[in-house]
Amino acid sequence: MVAFLTFIFYFFLALFVLGLIGRFALRLWFRRLHKRMNQGTDEQPSEGTSGKKFTFTRKKKIIDKDQGEYVDYEELD
Repeated sequence: MVAFLTFIFYFFLALFVLGLIGRFALRLWFRRLHKRMNQGTDEQPSEGTSGKKFTFTRKKKIIDKDQGEYVDYEELD
């Protein structure tokens, strides 16, 4: 009976120690992940890209007159 209680004691002691080590490792991992995610936000923009703005314009679809007529289908319920 004493051997069983000793085993239970050491088993729970090992779980407790693993929990402490796990918390420390998880905090360290989250700090590294946070630094990696926020790495690009703290930097100053370079001179070449600071004033440029990108705009996209839509082009009209060009259809030849020889191609036929365009029919827009609607879905009926």
